Amino acid sequence: MIEKNKIYSKKVIEIADFIYKYPDKKISVAVSVFCKKFQKTERTIWSYVTEAQKYNKERLIREESKREKAQDDAKIKSLKSAILTRNESLETLSNIAKGNARKVSEEVIIPTDGDRIRAIQQLSKMQGWETEKIDVTTKGDAINTAVKVTIVEKKV
Repeated sequence: MIEKNKIYSKKVIEIADFIYKYPDKKISVAVSVFCKKFQKTERTIWSYVTEAQKYNKERLIREESKREKAQDDAKIKSLKSAILTRNESLETLSNIAKGNARKVSEEVIIPTDGDRIRAIQQLSKMQGWETEKIDVTTKGDAINTAVKVTIVEKKV
Protein backbone atom coordinates (compact mmCIF):
# COMPACT_ATOMS: atom_id res chain seq x y z
CA MET A 1 0.00 0.00 0.00
CA ILE A 2 1.32 3.40 -0.90
CA GLU A 3 1.62 5.93 1.86
CA LYS A 4 0.16 9.27 0.77
CA ASN A 5 2.39 11.61 2.72
CA LYS A 6 5.64 9.68 2.70
CA ILE A 7 8.65 11.99 2.67
CA TYR A 8 11.66 10.83 0.71
CA SER A 9 15.16 12.14 1.17
CA LYS A 10 16.85 14.10 -1.61
CA LYS A 11 19.27 11.22 -2.13
CA VAL A 12 16.46 8.71 -2.64
CA ILE A 13 14.73 11.05 -5.09
CA GLU A 14 17.99 11.60 -6.98
CA ILE A 15 18.51 7.84 -7.29
CA ALA A 16 14.85 7.41 -8.32
CA ASP A 17 15.28 10.06 -11.02
CA PHE A 18 18.38 8.27 -12.30
CA ILE A 19 16.57 4.91 -12.43
CA TYR A 20 13.55 6.56 -14.08
CA LYS A 21 15.69 8.39 -16.63
CA TYR A 22 17.75 5.31 -17.53
CA PRO A 23 15.38 2.32 -17.30
CA ASP A 24 17.62 0.22 -19.56
CA LYS A 25 20.57 0.40 -17.15
CA LYS A 26 20.95 -2.20 -14.45
CA ILE A 27 20.33 -1.27 -10.84
CA SER A 28 23.88 -2.29 -9.99
CA VAL A 29 25.12 0.55 -12.22
CA ALA A 30 23.05 3.01 -10.19
CA VAL A 31 24.44 1.53 -6.97
CA SER A 32 28.03 1.94 -8.10
CA VAL A 33 27.42 5.50 -9.40
CA PHE A 34 25.82 6.64 -6.16
CA CYS A 35 28.31 4.83 -3.91
CA LYS A 36 30.96 7.08 -5.37
CA LYS A 37 28.78 10.19 -5.45
CA PHE A 38 27.41 9.97 -1.89
CA GLN A 39 30.49 8.23 -0.46
CA LYS A 40 28.29 5.63 1.24
CA THR A 41 28.55 1.89 1.51
CA GLU A 42 26.97 -0.34 -1.06
CA ARG A 43 24.54 -1.66 1.54
CA THR A 44 23.33 1.87 2.34
CA ILE A 45 22.91 2.69 -1.35
CA TRP A 46 20.92 -0.54 -1.86
CA SER A 47 18.50 0.61 0.86
CA TYR A 48 18.21 3.95 -0.94
CA VAL A 49 17.60 2.10 -4.22
CA THR A 50 14.80 0.07 -2.60
CA GLU A 51 13.13 3.29 -1.46
CA ALA A 52 13.76 4.86 -4.87
CA GLN A 53 11.97 1.97 -6.57
CA LYS A 54 8.97 2.48 -4.27
CA TYR A 55 9.08 6.19 -5.11
CA ASN A 56 9.10 5.39 -8.83
CA LYS A 57 6.11 3.05 -8.45
CA GLU A 58 4.20 5.86 -6.75
CA ARG A 59 5.33 8.25 -9.48
CA LEU A 60 4.02 5.92 -12.20
CA ILE A 61 0.70 5.54 -10.39
CA ARG A 62 0.37 9.33 -10.05
CA GLU A 63 1.21 9.85 -13.72
CA GLU A 64 -1.24 7.15 -14.79
CA SER A 65 -4.03 8.64 -12.69
CA LYS A 66 -3.31 12.11 -14.15
CA ARG A 67 -3.38 10.62 -17.65
CA GLU A 68 -6.67 8.81 -16.95
CA LYS A 69 -8.21 11.97 -15.47
CA ALA A 70 -7.14 13.98 -18.51
CA GLN A 71 -8.65 11.34 -20.81
CA ASP A 72 -11.88 11.29 -18.77
CA ASP A 73 -12.06 15.09 -18.86
CA ALA A 74 -11.53 15.06 -22.62
CA LYS A 75 -14.28 12.44 -23.07
CA ILE A 76 -16.71 14.44 -20.91
CA LYS A 77 -15.91 17.63 -22.80
CA SER A 78 -16.44 15.97 -26.18
CA LEU A 79 -19.73 14.44 -25.01
CA LYS A 80 -20.96 17.77 -23.68
CA SER A 81 -20.07 19.54 -26.91
CA ALA A 82 -21.97 16.89 -28.88
CA ILE A 83 -25.17 17.37 -26.87
CA LEU A 84 -27.57 20.03 -28.06
CA THR A 85 -28.22 22.61 -25.35
CA ARG A 86 -31.66 24.00 -24.54
CA ASN A 87 -30.82 27.37 -26.07
CA GLU A 88 -29.49 25.74 -29.24
CA SER A 89 -32.70 23.71 -29.48
CA LEU A 90 -34.83 26.81 -29.01
CA GLU A 91 -32.83 28.69 -31.63
CA THR A 92 -33.14 25.86 -34.16
CA LEU A 93 -36.89 25.50 -33.54
CA SER A 94 -37.34 29.27 -33.78
CA ASN A 95 -35.59 29.35 -37.14
CA ILE A 96 -37.82 26.53 -38.42
CA ALA A 97 -40.95 28.23 -37.02
CA LYS A 98 -39.99 31.48 -38.76
CA GLY A 99 -39.55 29.61 -42.04
CA ASN A 100 -35.84 30.41 -42.35
CA ALA A 101 -34.08 28.33 -44.98
CA ARG A 102 -30.92 26.44 -44.04
CA LYS A 103 -28.18 24.84 -46.07
CA VAL A 104 -27.37 21.17 -45.48
CA SER A 105 -24.37 20.06 -47.55
CA GLU A 106 -25.17 21.48 -50.99
CA GLU A 107 -28.96 21.41 -50.54
CA VAL A 108 -31.11 24.32 -49.30
CA ILE A 109 -33.96 23.21 -47.06
CA ILE A 110 -37.01 25.42 -46.62
CA PRO A 111 -39.41 24.38 -43.82
CA THR A 112 -42.92 23.46 -44.91
CA ASP A 113 -46.01 24.81 -43.17
CA GLY A 114 -46.30 21.48 -41.34
CA ASP A 115 -42.67 21.76 -40.18
CA ARG A 116 -43.34 25.29 -38.96
CA ILE A 117 -46.48 24.26 -37.06
CA ARG A 118 -44.68 21.34 -35.38
CA ALA A 119 -41.78 23.64 -34.45
CA ILE A 120 -44.19 26.13 -32.90
CA GLN A 121 -45.90 23.32 -30.95
CA GLN A 122 -42.55 22.07 -29.67
CA LEU A 123 -41.48 25.60 -28.72
CA SER A 124 -44.72 26.12 -26.82
CA LYS A 125 -44.13 22.90 -24.86
CA MET A 126 -40.53 23.81 -24.08
CA GLN A 127 -41.36 27.37 -23.10
CA GLY A 128 -44.45 26.43 -21.08
CA TRP A 129 -46.85 28.40 -23.27
CA GLU A 130 -49.32 25.55 -23.03
CA THR A 131 -51.07 25.21 -19.70
CA GLU A 132 -52.76 22.10 -18.45
CA LYS A 133 -56.46 22.36 -17.85
CA ILE A 134 -57.21 21.73 -14.19
CA ASP A 135 -60.56 20.23 -13.22
CA VAL A 136 -61.85 22.21 -10.26
CA THR A 137 -64.95 20.09 -9.84
CA THR A 138 -65.57 17.02 -7.76
CA LYS A 139 -66.74 14.12 -9.91
CA GLY A 140 -68.16 16.53 -12.44
CA ASP A 141 -70.12 18.58 -9.87
CA ALA A 142 -69.14 22.14 -9.00
CA ILE A 143 -67.44 22.67 -5.67
CA ASN A 144 -69.85 24.11 -3.12
CA THR A 145 -68.55 27.56 -2.36
CA ALA A 146 -71.43 28.77 -0.20
CA VAL A 147 -70.25 30.36 3.01
CA LYS A 148 -72.45 30.42 6.10
CA VAL A 149 -72.03 33.40 8.37
CA THR A 150 -73.49 33.45 11.87
CA ILE A 151 -73.92 36.84 13.56
CA VAL A 152 -73.56 36.87 17.28
CA GLU A 153 -74.62 40.00 19.14
CA LYS A 154 -72.69 40.97 22.19
CA LYS A 155 -74.84 42.13 25.14
CA VAL A 156 -73.52 44.99 27.14
